[in-house]
Amino acid sequence: MAGSGDFHRRDREAAAAFGAAARAAGVRQIVYLGGLGDPEHDLSEHLRSRQETGAALAAAGVPVTELRAAVIVGAGSLSFEMIRYLTERVPFMICPRWVYTRVQPIAIRDVLAYLVAVLDAPEALGRVIEIGGSDVFTTAK
Repeated sequence: MAGSGDFHRRDREAAAAFGAAARAAGVRQIVYLGGLGDPEHDLSEHLRSRQETGAALAAAGVPVTELRAAVIVGAGSLSFEMIRYLTERVPFMICPRWVYTRVQPIAIRDVLAYLVAVLDAPEALGRVIEIGGSDVFTTAK
C-alpha cells in the first residue's frame, strides 16, 4: 500500500515468483489474505491488485486458500493505526468519495482464527473464502 507507480505489476510478479518457489519446494498449501470485493463491480486499483495477486499465486500450481477480508480492526492493524492517527491529528476533514464505500470490518482475532482454521483443511484448498464481518457499514452522507 505504501508503494507508488506500478504496484500491481510488482505484486503479480512477486506472487508468481513466490508460487513457483513454493511449487519447487513441495509446499502443499498457500494461504493468502487478500481483499474483499466483488470482482464484477468497479473495484479500486488496490482491491483489484489484491485479487490479481491471489490469481497469480494460484496459477503457479500450488493449491491456494484465499481469504478475502475488508478492513481488519485491531490494535496494530494498518487500518486501525491509520484511522487512529487521523482522528488524533485531524479533528475535522472533508472526506473523499471513497469514504462512502460499504465495508465489512472484521476483528483481527477473527482473521487469525480463520488463518489457523484453513491450515491443512482439505475443503479449503483452491477456494476463495470471504471473511468480512457480519455487519456492513458506510459513513453517513
